[in-house]
Amino acid sequence: MKMPSASSIGTESTSLLPPLTIGVALILLNAYWIAFVSGIHHSLNPAYASLFIAPIVNLFFLLLINTLLKRIRPQFALNRAQLLLVYQMLVMLCVVSGHNPMDFILGILAHPFWFATFENEYATLFHRYIPPWFTVQDKGALTGFFEGNSTLYTPRHLFAWIGPVLLWSFVTFILFFILLCFNSIQRLQWSERERLSYPIAQLPIEMTTPRFFSRRLLWLGFSICAVIELLNGLHFLYPFVPGVPLKIPDFGTKIFTTKPWNAIGWLPLFFYPWVIALTFFVPLELSFSVWFFFLFTKFQLIVGSIGGWKSLQGFPYYNQQGIGAWLTLGILILWTSRKHLKAVFTTALKPLGNSAAPSSNEPFHYRTALLGILVGTTILVIIFQQAGMSVGILLAFLCLYFLMSIAITYARAAVGVPYHEVIWTHPPLMIVSVLGTRRTGAANLTLFSFLYPYVRDNVSHPMPSQLEGFKIAERAPVSQKKMAIAMIVALLVAIPVSFWAYLHLIYQHGAVRTEGYIIGIGLETFERMLLPWLQQSHATDSTGLSFTAFASLFTLGLMFLRRQFIWFPFHPTGYALGLSAGMVWVWSAICVGWIIKAVLLKFGGLRIYRKAAPFFVGVVLGDFLMGTFWSLVGAVFGIPVYRVWY
Repeated sequence: MKMPSASSIGTESTSLLPPLTIGVALILLNAYWIAFVSGIHHSLNPAYASLFIAPIVNLFFLLLINTLLKRIRPQFALNRAQLLLVYQMLVMLCVVSGHNPMDFILGILAHPFWFATFENEYATLFHRYIPPWFTVQDKGALTGFFEGNSTLYTPRHLFAWIGPVLLWSFVTFILFFILLCFNSIQRLQWSERERLSYPIAQLPIEMTTPRFFSRRLLWLGFSICAVIELLNGLHFLYPFVPGVPLKIPDFGTKIFTTKPWNAIGWLPLFFYPWVIALTFFVPLELSFSVWFFFLFTKFQLIVGSIGGWKSLQGFPYYNQQGIGAWLTLGILILWTSRKHLKAVFTTALKPLGNSAAPSSNEPFHYRTALLGILVGTTILVIIFQQAGMSVGILLAFLCLYFLMSIAITYARAAVGVPYHEVIWTHPPLMIVSVLGTRRTGAANLTLFSFLYPYVRDNVSHPMPSQLEGFKIAERAPVSQKKMAIAMIVALLVAIPVSFWAYLHLIYQHGAVRTEGYIIGIGLETFERMLLPWLQQSHATDSTGLSFTAFASLFTLGLMFLRRQFIWFPFHPTGYALGLSAGMVWVWSAICVGWIIKAVLLKFGGLRIYRKAAPFFVGVVLGDFLMGTFWSLVGAVFGIPVYRVWY
């Protein structure tokens, strides 16, 4: 007798209507909150990490309300699967809103015509390559956007924004839907065959288990962290209150003052409690590799200073090394999955009515997923080809983007690193390095700028969060198809609502006065990236590509040694993550988390490790809830407050 799969057990009684209704309502509320505290007030980044603050906080309060409902109105209480569906819908909001990519998109849409002057030659260099339907070209409509004390709700403002908002909402949805299709294809391989650990998905799964709130160690961890962050928040407002120093931003500049050590540059110590706690759930060799290879990048700077190599513009070419590492990882991952991918294409050719097909329990039938990728890619090609982009260049961009997305997704499912800012390591850099600026073409270089928000830093990358949603569905349990529907509905609501929330608030407060990255991303994209490409002709970057090749070979070597020697402590994923400049924010916290776990395992074994796990879950909750509390204090009273994250 054939046993039912884990993903199908107990799923029939899970109605989608209650979680979809609650999820949509919470998306509306949270979109406004995220836009305000992240884009306007800058008191918290609740949608910027591997584990997003906003969904965890919402799930925490939903669980409290649900516990009360079970006692007084049990018919209105949600079951575990429904609670996790709501959680995942809020995760989909976070991959759209917050620091990345929403304020990036708006900053890039508003920048090129508002900041155009005779001196910077924007109009001469690239205005002709921007279609009128791509962005806002009416400076009068942008006055309120930048200066504030205005409203979105005037005919001129609404007319100026409605086209670009609809276009980029559509582009964002199509791009994220394609990634959802890739996840539907790879889910079986990664979850059930390779059995990746999905550390980031474990916290919401654990929170919805019975008697979660009755664990004493959880409340001990919660209390300790909450008290620390309460004291730090009070110390920020009233310096006479003692605080607990968790941030030492000038550590490197104070310690390393002489040559060659001062080549290290900025090396802060940030001991974020939630990062330390999440690192506790990461395999030791992976967390060790992340902080070790970050310090290895600093070591390269020292060697460059000793050898005089810093005269090479761009040395040590972190971004080119990162491209080599991530693309090689992506290729290795697909090679490992080759048997599965062959079965995917074989299944896609079979009749749809076969209920025993391997894809019958997947989010989408394999044929549907492949068609989704094909149709979605075709739509993007048509849009950008009409805008003036070369089809070959766009396809190269998408292939590199998808390959890096697969590598980042696999890395997070395997490693679970709390933060992966793969910054300035993106497909346009690879394309320009290979082809040079002239062969790439001015039109393509200009239109790359509008794709930059999706590839700049990858912190809130949608694909890992989608895959974790499917892992959550497996454990809930709820059918993968219902989880996919919930994520699609969430994206359809979250994307336009996030545009509205940001525009509504920015017209009130003014992008210039908020001092956020809405201004900074435009300067970075057009002033520091596009203008040098257009003003100075660059040939193939043979030096940069040699560092890309080195990183690729180094990654292959690490993978080979790990397969040959079980004891080998370095993981290629850690090398790729450690190369990112964004790792500077969390390397020290990851190191502390690694030390704590290593000590517990050495002296207490697995039994003590498992007993200690609720304590670290409590630390995460305490940090997130206190961070939310301080952000609300800042929003209500309009004052700067202590930030628990970033």
